[in-house]
Amino acid sequence: MLAVILAAVGRGAEAPDFQANARLVNVETYVYDRVTRAPVSGLSAGDFTVFDNGEERPIAAFSNDSGPLDLLLLLDVSGSMREVLPRVAVQADIALKTLHDGDRAGVMAFGAQYEVTQELTGNFDAVTRGILRTFMVRVGDDTDISTALRGAANYMAREGGVRKRGILIVTDNEQLTTVPDEDVEKALFDADAVLDAVLIRGPVAMPHLTHPGVLRFAPKTGGEIAEGSRPGELVAEMIERIRARYTIHFRPAGANARGPRKIRVELTETARARYPNAAIRARKMYFPE
Repeated sequence: MLAVILAAVGRGAEAPDFQANARLVNVETYVYDRVTRAPVSGLSAGDFTVFDNGEERPIAAFSNDSGPLDLLLLLDVSGSMREVLPRVAVQADIALKTLHDGDRAGVMAFGAQYEVTQELTGNFDAVTRGILRTFMVRVGDDTDISTALRGAANYMAREGGVRKRGILIVTDNEQLTTVPDEDVEKALFDADAVLDAVLIRGPVAMPHLTHPGVLRFAPKTGGEIAEGSRPGELVAEMIERIRARYTIHFRPAGANARGPRKIRVELTETARARYPNAAIRARKMYFPE
């Protein structure tokens, strides 16, 4: 979605060259060291170059502290995934308390359908209780990740405003779905939501025989995928990294443009010289209105 920017985008924002009601493309960007995996902090707008379908675009607004965050925990409660939820709840309770004043979090459970077990709130104890309530929901025995992601994105979009939006899904990534991939991608981009994923692996990793699921969707939004058998710890680590993203805005293509359009974010030559091991995860496309 083309973000409606109503004010400067938070502390650390550089002087924005746009009017208060300008419609800009929002690109959440994470920069990290390939060797240490630690986030690269302290970058400015002048350290980045943004391309729209291969054409360089000026950065209209930039922030390394993009204001309040809305984070939706999207939890797979099908089959054996229910066994990991207590560990997720314990670690999430600790990690959520590292969020800032003004941040909100919520919980959505999914199987074949989905259900919100805790609306977005700044009361993180309530969020922990929302995780535990996922044990009681009836959302079907099968798993449809695509339906859940589309529903989660639409839920986030309905909240409105200019908050930074993240969806953190915990799943084994095994699904059957009839939802077109393009519908999921457009919903995520219309919501300006970054999708991160914790993929739960047992002793033997199962092949993705039916659909790539989050392996397809998360990278396109600029999100991260973590795999392992430590769901609680991985959720806590991911929450800490979600806030380490830069926010970049640029003006979209003109009214005659047809989507989707590809986005590419790079470090400038000077920035690459300072951080030779740096890598970037950023949103990969948008749909012009």
